[in-house]
Amino acid sequence: MLRCVCTLLLFVWILPPMDGSCAQELDTWFPATYEPGTEINLFTEWNGIPLDEGFIVSLPADWELTRATAVRQAYRYVQLDVVELSRGQILLSSTEPMRGAYDLVLRVRTDRRSISSHYRISVAAAVKVGARYTTNGAEVRRAQLRPLPDSETGSALAIEENTAPLHIQPRWLESLHDSHTLELWVRTTILNAVLLSTWDGEETNLYPIELVIDPRGRLRYYRNIAGHHVTLATESPVADGNWHHVALVHDAASYWTRLFLDGQIADSLYDPAGTYMGGLPLLALGGRIRSEENRFAGQMDNLSLWPLVRTATEIQSMMRQTPSAEGILVLNFESASSFQYFDEQDAISYQVAGGPVFNPPVRGFSGIVFDQGVMLTWENEDPGSGTFLVERSEDGITFEELAHVRRSLEGSNWSYTDLEAPDRVVFYRLVQEGQGQTPLIAGTIKLGVGAEAAPSAIEILGNYPNPFNPRTSINYEVRESQHLRLSIINLSGHVVTILVDRHHETGQFEAVWDGNELPSGTYFARLQGPDGIVHTRQILLTK
Repeated sequence: MLRCVCTLLLFVWILPPMDGSCAQELDTWFPATYEPGTEINLFTEWNGIPLDEGFIVSLPADWELTRATAVRQAYRYVQLDVVELSRGQILLSSTEPMRGAYDLVLRVRTDRRSISSHYRISVAAAVKVGARYTTNGAEVRRAQLRPLPDSETGSALAIEENTAPLHIQPRWLESLHDSHTLELWVRTTILNAVLLSTWDGEETNLYPIELVIDPRGRLRYYRNIAGHHVTLATESPVADGNWHHVALVHDAASYWTRLFLDGQIADSLYDPAGTYMGGLPLLALGGRIRSEENRFAGQMDNLSLWPLVRTATEIQSMMRQTPSAEGILVLNFESASSFQYFDEQDAISYQVAGGPVFNPPVRGFSGIVFDQGVMLTWENEDPGSGTFLVERSEDGITFEELAHVRRSLEGSNWSYTDLEAPDRVVFYRLVQEGQGQTPLIAGTIKLGVGAEAAPSAIEILGNYPNPFNPRTSINYEVRESQHLRLSIINLSGHVVTILVDRHHETGQFEAVWDGNELPSGTYFARLQGPDGIVHTRQILLTK
């Protein structure tokens, strides 16, 4: 096979030093979370520091390091000797000198019995003092992992090591000829293995799709068109032992193919050669077609094939929900019907308890423009939601971080007020960060902020008094005859009362609001016309 598969094992950890020492910090680290009682891979990079004595790894006392591998820049594997120095401290050493840049992959078996809110891990250069080994405190890589809730929420497909692949019948794969979207969830710690494939491994045979976990733990997409292999790859690993969502989108009309990981685009390819079927192939799960090479071990769930191009927004909004039955191929592995697509009669024996956790979706993400800024509101019924990240952009492409918002209201209502919005069109993006899961883009909206080119036909002039308790008079002006509604909304974006709902001639008007039965806080007076023009003003009820 003439494909060049990179064998560099990237493992980067970033956290500020926990003890104040001068430790180097890197950009990213994997993973950030784990499920207690499972086996995970930890990835880190060690760059340019001589290692005469090797590494010292510090793990939680009840965790077990089962394997450690170092990779040199020339992509040569070095298997490290593992020696336990004390409970939770392990020496990793090699029989050959270790100079230059190294990348490590550590296979760890976590403990289920005692669970903390987080666990600290470190890798440091080892120094031998007499007969003892200690760490070089100036050269440390530190990380912190948080436990995830148990993922056994249903059923999944489990393929064990050295188990023969399963083969989906060709008649279900017709959409691979044209535009299509393939989605699935995967969980594994295996490296250098074929996740799914329409190829039999013969170099001269063309094929439309193959997904591989490469020796770096990254996901790679391949296809062989007109005698040459093309590839896409993720930058972050998928073989860390956590559930990850994978989506592959091929647009036959534009010749673009895009690879998504956890809802984010990872790589893209423009190739006018398109895809090539060569007849309807089988689709093998857990390896290549009728092949014993590079077999996969791990779990899959919610495998779906759609005969259309799904957008990034559609992938992000639907990936944490149970897929609908609208695809050509939708396998949730919950019942025997999911296994009727396979050639193998015993396919249902691969069914196990488990699967990714699907959170309730975010609903009603919207913005209210008022005289002092923009108020964003949304609803999320997940009681485990930790924080939401609010981002802002002036072009809809490059977003800047505004704030991490924690739940401040009872129930499912969330809100954030941006008091520094620019006076122009602005985009807001909401990113869900709950339960230590991979951040998920929950929605994007576009708002027009600032002065209008021409005077508005309606305007709230103000209210007096403000703040008030419990009554205030709201004054507004109508410059064109029309039907208007004046309402009061709360911080959740819900209407608490309608003050006026009638036709108006031109002129200035007044409406009185009594907030005696409502709690203290910020509210908004909203004046809305039939043509969609809205004018909003912030008011403050104090008791």
